[in-house]
Amino acid sequence: MRVRVRYSKTGRVRYVSARDLTSVWERALRREGLPIAWSQGFRPHPKVSFPDALPVGWDSTGEYAELTFTEDLEVERDLARLSQALPAGMGILRWLVVPDGAPKLAAMLSHTLWEVELDPGMTVPQSDVPARIERLLAASSAEVIRHRPSGDKVLDVRPAVVALRHAGGPAPRLRAVLSNDGPTIRPSDLVAALDPHDDLPVLRHRRVAQGTGSVDGLVEALSGDHVPIDTSAVAEAA
Repeated sequence: MRVRVRYSKTGRVRYVSARDLTSVWERALRREGLPIAWSQGFRPHPKVSFPDALPVGWDSTGEYAELTFTEDLEVERDLARLSQALPAGMGILRWLVVPDGAPKLAAMLSHTLWEVELDPGMTVPQSDVPARIERLLAASSAEVIRHRPSGDKVLDVRPAVVALRHAGGPAPRLRAVLSNDGPTIRPSDLVAALDPHDDLPVLRHRRVAQGTGSVDGLVEALSGDHVPIDTSAVAEAA
């Protein structure tokens, strides 16, 4: 049996690296005695796969994993137990039993909805941010330099941007739907394209969900629910 899950990674656990993530899941699976399958070879490991690593220190309610078990589960009960066994800040939000012939998990995660919390004390007025967004969306390209120990790399951010919104107020935020095809573009690259002079300081990055993107949000991969990019419209409707 294969099960795909969407889980959160917030609070202190956001500092757990991608390298240590498998160990976190292994301990929780062992604690609950769930029949996880193991790989073969010199150093066997539990069959838990993660399609995309989250940078250390970033929040997420849109992390995904696929787990392979040697026996069928009572899925709702057993995954609830597993969720309780994970560290504080991690919890299973959605799950889906994988049918035969299903596409690979990565193929279902073609887009990501990101949220970037800006510092309300930034030196530029918030009214300047929408104009920067309009210029970026109207451009055919937007190159930024990503600095790496191995050498700088030039990236064109614009092809990855499907949608981008600004929400002002006491906690100003950017929300963006970015394509996962081609070179990986992170919201930090997007902020660099909007902010050539480093005057849009970021307090927090958050991966909200993954799935199929559009100009008004995202269809979440496991549930099929629509996650809007414009949260103010949702609040007004409520």
